[in-house]
Amino acid sequence: MRSGEPSTGGKATSRSPSEGKRSRVGNPDRPPSDLAVIGLGNVILRDEGLGVLATWILEANYAFSPEVRFLDGGVLGLDLVSEFERHSTLLVLDAVASLDPPGTIYRFPGEALWKREGPARTAHEVDLLDVLKVASLLGPVPNLVLLGMVPAEVGGPALGLSPLLQKPFRRYLAAILREIRHLGIRVRNKARISLPEILEAKTRNERP
Repeated sequence: MRSGEPSTGGKATSRSPSEGKRSRVGNPDRPPSDLAVIGLGNVILRDEGLGVLATWILEANYAFSPEVRFLDGGVLGLDLVSEFERHSTLLVLDAVASLDPPGTIYRFPGEALWKREGPARTAHEVDLLDVLKVASLLGPVPNLVLLGMVPAEVGGPALGLSPLLQKPFRRYLAAILREIRHLGIRVRNKARISLPEILEAKTRNERP
């Protein structure tokens, strides 16, 4: 796994230049663990939707204690600012635009995004740094980590991952689970539902 900057062993945070002047107040809408895992991307454009696909698989197959909130962020862009206000810790999953080989996994702590270190740009018109900048104007910015993976195919319409990304995607899921466990959250298996089964169920439920 590649990192936006050398690891210091401390907890990753995303701090805006003015964050030191603010203090976070309690929010009754926060879930028990105060962690939101947000998947970004368009699932009908092959690997561009890998972040959303990861949230679907994790939510279907694992139980978390304390409970974790999984969000299908899709391509919401600046609409995600409201989620930044509700949570103190965010784990964002997305495809990363890079010339590295498909399947390369990146981990960017929030401060690396602020400094724009490494290929931290996501594959969308409005990327995570744009959302961070807007959120920093409205209040404290949450602790944040972006876990991204380089896509192999982006285009469509086509549901599911490209064949080249099947094996790397399993490593990506393992990296996400490690990140969640690192935050002190217990994880256990509850099912073995495959991605094709999940896609079939969601497609069936969305039909008129």
